[in-house]
Parts: sequence; C-alpha cells; structure tokens
Amino acid sequence: MEIRRFFALPEDIAGDKIYISGEEFSQMKVLRQKVGYRVVVCTGDGKDYEGTVSEIKADQAVIKIDDVKDNENDPAFDITLFQALPKSDKMSLIVQKCTELGARKIIPFLSEFTEETKFNLDRMQRVAKEACKQCGRSLICEVGELCSFSDVPDMLKDYDCVIMPYENATTGNIGEVNGLDKARKIAVIIGSEGGFSEKEVNLATNSGAQIVSLGRRILRCETAGLVTIALIA
Repeated sequence: MEIRRFFALPEDIAGDKIYISGEEFSQMKVLRQKVGYRVVVCTGDGKDYEGTVSEIKADQAVIKIDDVKDNENDPAFDITLFQALPKSDKMSLIVQKCTELGARKIIPFLSEFTEETKFNLDRMQRVAKEACKQCGRSLICEVGELCSFSDVPDMLKDYDCVIMPYENATTGNIGEVNGLDKARKIAVIIGSEGGFSEKEVNLATNSGAQIVSLGRRILRCETAGLVTIALIA
C-alpha cells in the first residue's frame, strides 16, 4: 500500500503525536485513510515524521510518530523562479514541474509582452503542494502573489546569482555564469510567449542579472524554466 504524505504546522506536534486538520485532513478523507494506515507528515523543518494513524475525529486525524528522518529529497539549492504569466493553463504545468525539479519559490509577474492577466494564487499553491507530495519533498514550494516586472529588480538583491535566459542572446550558457558554482540562493527569470523587451532586459542586467542562451532552438515559455532549473541542479 502506498504511504501517503501530508503537511502540518510545527505547532501541530504534541509529544509523540501530530494532529492533521483543515485542508490536509479533508485530503486524508478523500484518500480514505484509516486507523492503522502508515503515513509521512512534514512540518517544514526538513524532517519526515513517519507514523501511524491512531485516531480519526470529526475534524482532525491523530498520527502516532514512530520515526523521524532527515528528508533526502529537498533541493540543495534555494532557487526562485520569476515567471512571466503565460496564456491559458500553462502556469499549472510550470508550477508543477519546476516544483518537482527543486524550485523553492515561484513568483509570477506581468511584463510588456504578457497577454494573460488572470492568476489564481490559491490554485497554484495547491498545485505546488501536491507536486511536493508527489516527489517526496518536506518543504512546500511557495508561490508568490502576481506582481509587475518593475517590482522584480528590488527582489533580486536577495540572491547570490541571477540568471535570465533570453532568446536573442548569442553567447553565454549556464555553465559560464559567474558565481553559480558558489551560489546558494539563485534567481531565474523567464519571459512569457512574447519574450522580453529590450527595456526589460536592460532593467534586469542593471540589477545584476546575467543573460544566457539556452541553445539555438527557441524554447516555449513553459519549457525554458524547466530546462534552466534542471541545468542548474
């Protein structure tokens, strides 16, 4: 039987028990978890709490902790993806797959060539959480509020290395990025279907972003972030 993974808060731990409530408890009921079932619970501290469902109440489940292990699937790097909002439902795919590849945070933004303006934060947070469960991570990938590209440069100050793939770049690749080998906190900036304007590229480079090429073939916006994070990892 597959051992399911659930998330809780640090304050949900009491002695050798963890209490699952809210949305995660609803998910447990959907998955028909019963007393005696084995589960893994994560509380955001990098640990996997392996335990057994000991009680199911009206509004919560009680997990008896049997063992605590360091999670081995959390990413070694702190990678934030700044993603221009794509059209249709491509953002779901981007959040899901970039979470699987190790992104710690995903921040959507509107750029000059962005056509889509609708963004459902709650839905994207659920997609990220489910992707973390699927790939065995203990830390939930955070999805940020939709912002404007003009807000991004101020955020870049917090990163050791900023990488911006650009379809018009003729030189430079991921392996040539200065400081990437020593960076612990990395930002990746990906455009929408229309790419970036020259003004936006200049704004990013003036804020420390390094422009790179992902090869001769122009990748779709939902592919570029995946490739970049995979190459970094």
